[in-house]
Amino acid sequence: MKRGSVIAGLLVLALAISVWIGSASFTPESAFFPRAVAVAMIVLTILMLIENRSVTDEIVFDWAQFDYGRTAKVFAITCVYLVMLAYVGFLITTPICLVILMHVMEKGDSKLKLISALGTTACIYFVFEAMLDVPLPAWSF
Repeated sequence: MKRGSVIAGLLVLALAISVWIGSASFTPESAFFPRAVAVAMIVLTILMLIENRSVTDEIVFDWAQFDYGRTAKVFAITCVYLVMLAYVGFLITTPICLVILMHVMEKGDSKLKLISALGTTACIYFVFEAMLDVPLPAWSF
């Protein structure tokens, strides 16, 4: 079993347990979602650790082939996104940022990238605004 997977699994288990304990002071309605996420984290981490028992150690990451330029572009795009988010708002900035990031990460069909970015933005908006009643950044010019 890979040592890194075991360490990561133990860290995730510790985080899930701390979320469970931390949500003990919440009302039952408020504690449901954090506790559901904690249970999902525990179950998935245990499954990962069980599966990794049969995996042999291999080099997964090669520093010689690391693309520093692409990483710098993603970092710069993310910084610009965070600044623009405060001024332009979530609904406009997010799909534009996602399309640009998808273009930087991999070449492919532009229509599919646009549909994916719009769908992702719509899903995030629906979950936070409609379901959780958490306001997202809006236009502020």
